[in-house]
Amino acid sequence: MGNKLRIAVLFRPGRNVEWQRRYTGSEMPDDAIEEASLHRDALLEAGHEAELVQWQAGDPLETVAALRGMRAQLVFNTSSLAEVALLEALGIPYCGSGLDLVALDKAVRKKLWSCHGVNTAPFIAIGKDGATTGHAVPLSSIGPGWTPPPPLAFPLFVKPVRGRGSAGISDDSIVTDAVSLRRQAEAIVSRMDQGALVESYLQGREVTVGVIGDPPQALIPLEIEYNNARTNTFEHKMDNEIMHCPARLSAEQLEAVQDTAMRAFSAVGARDYGRVDTIVGEDGRAAVLEINTFAGLQILTGNERHLHASYIGTMARAMGLSRADVLGRIVDSARRRYAL
Repeated sequence: MGNKLRIAVLFRPGRNVEWQRRYTGSEMPDDAIEEASLHRDALLEAGHEAELVQWQAGDPLETVAALRGMRAQLVFNTSSLAEVALLEALGIPYCGSGLDLVALDKAVRKKLWSCHGVNTAPFIAIGKDGATTGHAVPLSSIGPGWTPPPPLAFPLFVKPVRGRGSAGISDDSIVTDAVSLRRQAEAIVSRMDQGALVESYLQGREVTVGVIGDPPQALIPLEIEYNNARTNTFEHKMDNEIMHCPARLSAEQLEAVQDTAMRAFSAVGARDYGRVDTIVGEDGRAAVLEINTFAGLQILTGNERHLHASYIGTMARAMGLSRADVLGRIVDSARRRYAL
């Protein structure tokens, strides 16, 4: 680790629940400040100066003034496209993936993986009529008797083309006919004002792999076992899941999943940290579902009110890494990039 840095932990209230609030119309506890506070404490333990800075959506220039007021050398925990775009425009160093990746939706990321030979399920995207792009079909084209274009076939899985934390995903996301597909896609398009990603429904073990640092290191793969659910929904993630770390795979399969995660991470130009979600089929081969560029990193203290355990934090604990180790490696990766 180099010299002590002045680091701003940038957080935005509601960042983990905003999409699910839009989808359900329901309120739910906000854990953003708890998460940011854990990050600040971890950075202090790693030997840096760290302060919380709240993102001011109504006037982002207030955020800039706060960052400059504390003479921040690096920003940690950028949590959405808007924050990354502002920091890029102003030339303020930050941890995490760049605008070139963060701005891409899940459909475009899957196209990139396919081009790089990373195994991922075939897909289409469904968008609002009159607002579809080159890789999406209009919602109105999905009706009774509609059949998926090969190699797609029912059952299919429907999820938002953007978002985080399994927002907009329920057991009803698994669809077996055109009517249920239209219903799920329409809910996403109307409630979340975005397209729906429709891909082959892959069955197997859900295994996720955290990647941190530079050079990037794959952490121990973690398996998510569903508890009274068919898939990893938003509600299921709120401490209802069963986690196995390491995943219940052979040593050879664990290594293969890590290799797939590393290739997926590299193919889209991710940096500093991220988490790659996969499904491992009966043949032991991993198919990449998505990459989370704002993955949770928290290792809980036991005093949290709303915050739940993160996958990367669980992986880190299994490897004997502390929260200072994890965030310290991420900061070191960013500081080398910016020569801080």
